[in-house]
Amino acid sequence: MNRLRGRGRTGGLRYGANLLGQAAGRGVYLAAGFAAFVMVGHAVGPEALGRYGLALAVLAVALIAADFGTTLTFGARLGAGAPEMRAVEFGRMISARLLLGVTTGALLFCALPLLPAEIRPALALAAVLMPLAAARFLDSLFQVCGRPGWSVWPSLANATTLVGGTALALWLQWPEAALSVVAVTSGIVYGAVGLVLAARLVPVRPASVAHGWATVRAAAGVGISNALGSLNGRISLIMLAALAGAAELGQFTAGFRFFELGAAVAITLCAPLVPVFGRAVGPLEAGRPRSGTDRLRASVRPALTLILATAIAGTVAACAVAEPLVRFVFGPDFAAAAPVLRIAAAMSALLIAATVLFAGLVPLGRTGFAVRGSAAACATNLAACAVLIPLDPLLGAAWAALLAEVAMLAVVAHAFWREAGPPLALADVPTVLGPGLVTALVWAAGPAALAPLTVPAAAGLSAAVAAWLCLRRRAPADPPTDPLALSIPEASS
Repeated sequence: MNRLRGRGRTGGLRYGANLLGQAAGRGVYLAAGFAAFVMVGHAVGPEALGRYGLALAVLAVALIAADFGTTLTFGARLGAGAPEMRAVEFGRMISARLLLGVTTGALLFCALPLLPAEIRPALALAAVLMPLAAARFLDSLFQVCGRPGWSVWPSLANATTLVGGTALALWLQWPEAALSVVAVTSGIVYGAVGLVLAARLVPVRPASVAHGWATVRAAAGVGISNALGSLNGRISLIMLAALAGAAELGQFTAGFRFFELGAAVAITLCAPLVPVFGRAVGPLEAGRPRSGTDRLRASVRPALTLILATAIAGTVAACAVAEPLVRFVFGPDFAAAAPVLRIAAAMSALLIAATVLFAGLVPLGRTGFAVRGSAAACATNLAACAVLIPLDPLLGAAWAALLAEVAMLAVVAHAFWREAGPPLALADVPTVLGPGLVTALVWAAGPAALAPLTVPAAAGLSAAVAAWLCLRRRAPADPPTDPLALSIPEASS
């Protein structure tokens, strides 16, 4: 199960190694997506970038629907189950994803007439090959089989296809539709390479249709929540496309892209935690002892403290460098995207906190709250967009999205508190807020010309110091008596 050896930690799950393996793959994936996005923005301008961003948004919603929460439940079951059950769980997962992919592809086909003509060919391709395009659930399998580094190879294949294909399309001046086709094709390549690697670890034998539907039903709470959550993350963009022009949509897409990066960072940081939290809780039984939730809270607390401290410091740094960052990345035509970037950075911090708590609740089998939270976020977003976008298209859409994230975090935090107790203690507040306050002080007191250098450096250093102090404080009080405890000291990413 990819465990630590030595230093008195035999049997502990290697969160650090798993994080590094998955973070490397996710980092390559993110870098390629962002590079392609920047290339398109520089080459075609705000209007075409807005349509390209709309294609990616629709595709993201479709991929979440084709996942339907099964990735999280798959990771939790792999973490809690015995090694001999991996092939069984993988077979059930294959069947479930085939059923979900075919259904989602059919629905996407029905939606094509409502979308701009420039992005229809790409989304039609995604609809036909949706089971393969959505095959992005294998990180947990690589992790529990002791091969977390294998997450890099599908990402490298995706990056080569995406960046190389986008550069070629721009160089040869292919039609605008080719850009989104390249993006879809790179996702299909990612899924194909991942499945080939998975076949080297466990047999690829789909289970029966009945087992596939059972897997889908077991993930229904998470799936509906994720579908609503994905829709919530794009309501502002869709409403802006309906109520404003293509130029405003392009500006918003450029700034909001940084929230998409924050969301991907949240997944990267939290995906390795699901099997860890699953081992802490143990198999779900009718008479589950309270010690399972106690161990869960003990694992969630350091993870949430350190990740949230880093996220807050990163948010302050992003606000400080927003204007020069937008000018550098997208060019002077996208100056209006800087305020959107600042709000998107705050949204990322809220999302990261909610994702950690969500990962802790999945092994408890408590996922019904997620539907209520996502529905509340969608309702908040829709209502706020209807009021704020007519007043100020760009900032109105961004503030509506931020209010939706606040609503989601409130629901998730309440659910975790009810099921497992408070995720943080009063003593954690200085660690959580300290790096952000230090970063804000450096921003306010330092010379503005050096802020793009000094503020991010202050954020990184203060977050590192906070992590060291937190781990040093917890070491004497929390000796590694539980062999399944979260092993944060090995994390170096």
